[in-house]
Amino acid sequence: MRFLVPVDFTDITNPLLKLTKFLALKHNASVILLHAVSPLIYLPYPEGFGISPIDLSKLAELEAQSIESAKRRLEALRDFLAELSVEVVVDVGEPSEVILAKEEMADLIILGSHSKGLVERILVGSTSERVARYCHKPLLVLKGKAPESFKKVCLAHDLSKHAQSAFEFFLNLIPPEEDGRLTLLHVEETIELPMVDALTEGLVKKIEEEKINYLNSLLERAKEKGWKAELVVKKHSNTVDGIVEFVKEGDYDLLVMGSRGLSGLKRVLLGSTSSQVLRRVEVPMLIHKGMLS
Repeated sequence: MRFLVPVDFTDITNPLLKLTKFLALKHNASVILLHAVSPLIYLPYPEGFGISPIDLSKLAELEAQSIESAKRRLEALRDFLAELSVEVVVDVGEPSEVILAKEEMADLIILGSHSKGLVERILVGSTSERVARYCHKPLLVLKGKAPESFKKVCLAHDLSKHAQSAFEFFLNLIPPEEDGRLTLLHVEETIELPMVDALTEGLVKKIEEEKINYLNSLLERAKEKGWKAELVVKKHSNTVDGIVEFVKEGDYDLLVMGSRGLSGLKRVLLGSTSSQVLRRVEVPMLIHKGMLS
């Protein structure tokens, strides 16, 4: 496996590298450390301002210096990941755009997320949210506390093929620790139904039984992998609210979700359930992307 790890040299870097090392050693994975250098902006001033126009060659020189400085700082991080194969990459651009441009280099993106104020979140969003919305690769976002290991995991399953892909990816990516506990969460939206006859009621009951049997079969798969697993079925008027409320009530080290991935205008207007949940929880989150539609 190859892990793409964007680094911004802030205080989230150390826990991000610890998490990367923890997973990479378990999979003998190689690591790509990526840093995005902010582009220098050329702002020509009118001659009447009495300020000399900025020398473009000087800007290019300053940008080159920033790139070299970032490479040296990334190289300095190699010591912590000494047991692993590590490549350093520096590019110029807005961080989320640089990450998305490089995503094909890896099997998993491991990204740190910074807390933002409400106004900034509404107007701009965060790098992690933009990457979660537009990337096609599995994404592990470090939010809130930095876990030493993943002992208590919640996996939200909506019975879709995308949730099932996330379940399979999770089982293969993260081996259980001693006493590792997995909660398989299914949030069922409550809807008002018109009066139905006995035949329809029987059909609905049969479908409910089949859903529970399917989810229980997933519990057995998780137990075979070494997890202590439980099933929780929660009814709620809104799936996103139901997941967020449940996760906030628990002390989870990780939340796992599948994402269908929306294309074009749908993606811009709606986003996905996983990206909406990511915006509202303060728990590390693994998002596995399905095919675009």
